[in-house]
Amino acid sequence: MMFDRKRLHPVAMLLSFISSIREAALPLIFFVFVGRGGYSWWHFVAIGGLLVFTLVNGVMGWLFYTYQIQNNELRIHQGFIFRKKRFIPRERIQSIDFSQGVIQRLFGLVKVQIETAGGGGEPEVVMPALRRLDAERLKEELYDKKSTIEEVDEEVAPVLEYKLTWRQLLIAASTSGGIGVVLSFVAAIGSQLDDLIPDEFYTRATETILDATIPLILITVAFILILSWIFSVAGTVLKYGGFVLSRQENDLLIHRGVLEKRQLTIPVHRIQAIRVVEGLLRQPFGYAAIYVESGGGGGKDEQFSTVLYPLMKRKHIKSFLKEVLPEIPIHNDVESLPTRARRRYMIRFTLPTLIPIGVLSYFIPYGYISILLIPLACLIGYLHYRDAGWSVKKGIALLQFRQIGRTRVYVARRRIQAMEMQTTYFQKRRLLTTFQLSILSSFAGKQFRVRDIEQFEGQSLLDWYSYEASERSIELKHGE
Repeated sequence: MMFDRKRLHPVAMLLSFISSIREAALPLIFFVFVGRGGYSWWHFVAIGGLLVFTLVNGVMGWLFYTYQIQNNELRIHQGFIFRKKRFIPRERIQSIDFSQGVIQRLFGLVKVQIETAGGGGEPEVVMPALRRLDAERLKEELYDKKSTIEEVDEEVAPVLEYKLTWRQLLIAASTSGGIGVVLSFVAAIGSQLDDLIPDEFYTRATETILDATIPLILITVAFILILSWIFSVAGTVLKYGGFVLSRQENDLLIHRGVLEKRQLTIPVHRIQAIRVVEGLLRQPFGYAAIYVESGGGGGKDEQFSTVLYPLMKRKHIKSFLKEVLPEIPIHNDVESLPTRARRRYMIRFTLPTLIPIGVLSYFIPYGYISILLIPLACLIGYLHYRDAGWSVKKGIALLQFRQIGRTRVYVARRRIQAMEMQTTYFQKRRLLTTFQLSILSSFAGKQFRVRDIEQFEGQSLLDWYSYEASERSIELKHGE
């Protein structure tokens, strides 16, 4: 056991300083804009004081930050003005991940992130700079491995290993749908700089848009979309470049990243569900991404899930998961929704378009063209109806539904935290119900639901989940 207190590598001071400067970027920009009419002495004093405080804070933070393992707990002491002690029992730790940014790679260090059950949306512990040997030993102690580390560079040969090829990476990047993330990021930055942009800029921009012809507006929009798509592709390549998935005994290991190299460890026994997502651009070509939901969750950019494999042909997924995760035997049998549910799906997506159509038609010239949104909404509703379904087989519940892309969720019965039926007045008239199951994942858990299944089928699902009920109706229905 590791009893002696240890400190982070001194590079942690540099990383803390850079992180603080990044967070102070907007105030610094504010000072620059305030001083447009001429800089006074207090501008330089304020900026200099901010930099000195940031530097001292990083040094003192490193000096007073120590960690150790004692009595099956990770104990962290930090803070030089307000002392803080954090004791984390080993059994609460869900995952320990390594990553290497540019600075860590220059000094041969790793960043360690420790996630716990109920730890919230962010990692419970972040150690920005540890020697790899110390990080590996910390991981061994917290995971209570019996093997010892003799050489850091010597790794146990994985039983299975899958590498993402450059062709797969480029297809995944081109069809990732990350363009929406890029546009929302640009919008967020614009909202933060709103007070710093002169009003004359908005006036000129508005006049330019009003004077522009429709072809020019369309060309501008197309240019923005293409540029956003290029940034999305570049971001995906940097994030998933060098992706390697391997299984070593009862752990899944994921290595990925170009600029920031990450190593994720997922204990198999903590996997709660498997999620297969076919995006709008991927489904016609038979491609999908595979996610796992595990205790401790994943990153915000992945909706607190972990990408198990970024891109795979749909027809290969079953055999792939049979090798990598034989503990969760998936199947592809899906029970479709009843025909009488189709109209409900189409109405559900059409009604929200009526108010904006009315407003656009009344206030904007040619706004009546927006009536074309009605058939589009009906089509989207039909696609959601067509792709929704459910089934149970070999102790695995499958829920299929569409959000933006088509999603399949596989959950073993022992991993389900709760099941419920929700029936509205209008569903009750048509003997339909909404079925929902919950699992333990991320800081608040996750829920998956399928709307408008048969009421008696929803009750059968509840009977299947109940430990008092025998597994009779649904298992027999699928030939078991």
